[in-house]
Amino acid sequence: MLAPKAPALAPVRADEGPSRAVSPEIAADLASGMPKYAPPTPTPATTAEPQDLRDIDKPRNEIRRLPAYVVRETRPAVFRERDLYNTKGLVDLSLKSHPGLIVGNFLGLNSKVAYEMYLDDQRLENIQDLSDEAHAMALGGDKAESAYILKESQETYIRPIEETWTGPGGGGGFSGGGGR
Repeated sequence: MLAPKAPALAPVRADEGPSRAVSPEIAADLASGMPKYAPPTPTPATTAEPQDLRDIDKPRNEIRRLPAYVVRETRPAVFRERDLYNTKGLVDLSLKSHPGLIVGNFLGLNSKVAYEMYLDDQRLENIQDLSDEAHAMALGGDKAESAYILKESQETYIRPIEETWTGPGGGGGFSGGGGR
């Protein structure tokens, strides 16, 4: 359904007096001090091909200009470290970021621990990224989206209680059965 037409404005009559905010004498004084307007003369239109702007706009320092290209191709995929390295490569990355694992790494005994630490570092990095995004959404005014992101990230990345280490003297293992 279309909106109703707006009522037409009444035309201004010339006999109602001056339409300026200043008197005609002041307006003439102001106009006399202003530069006169001279509209540019139109150039005749030519039917020939347009000139190459590279010929007109030649740089003074003789730097060659390249032709303009338009790329119509998809962007390349962005790879994660996990996509680029195999398990041994990820273990090596973890050993570099956690040099304490190298000490006492006889026969690669710390490799499994290093791989698990790499996975945990990635999990914590993902949690931090989603938390930062949720806080940015909240600052932007979308509190519902922020709460949704935080809730879903907690359900995805937070470990359940039965997988939490109880520490020394807490049953010698993970909680969730058999603990003190």
